[in-house]
Amino acid sequence: SHLNDDKKNAEELVLNQGYLKSVESSDYYHGKEQAIVVSGKDDSNEEMIAWVQDENVITRKKSEGMSEKDIIEKVVNERSPKKIHKVKLGIENKIPLWEVVYIDQNGRYNFYYAAFENGELLKRYSI
Repeated sequence: SHLNDDKKNAEELVLNQGYLKSVESSDYYHGKEQAIVVSGKDDSNEEMIAWVQDENVITRKKSEGMSEKDIIEKVVNERSPKKIHKVKLGIENKIPLWEVVYIDQNGRYNFYYAAFENGELLKRYSI
């Protein structure tokens, strides 16, 4: 499929260009912008995340940012959602971020975007 090709290309790019030494997984992000988010390890065996948009790659150490557990905790504490629907890594304006989709107490879907680095709220809206 087209998506699998995109993922494979993104994985090859980060490996060939030396951003990562090994790839564990990759995921497609489709927000305002699109990206492939590749997780793996670098030469020092450090867990890394690479955000790939066409030929542009931004990398962060996994340990430098919020974990999925951290960001869920933050949203639960701040927003008291009825249910967390999905959580994924993304990017916008070259800022790595977490996208959290949750259902609020009124049953509405909310989109919550927080900086990967520190969990700072970038934007939030409901539909």
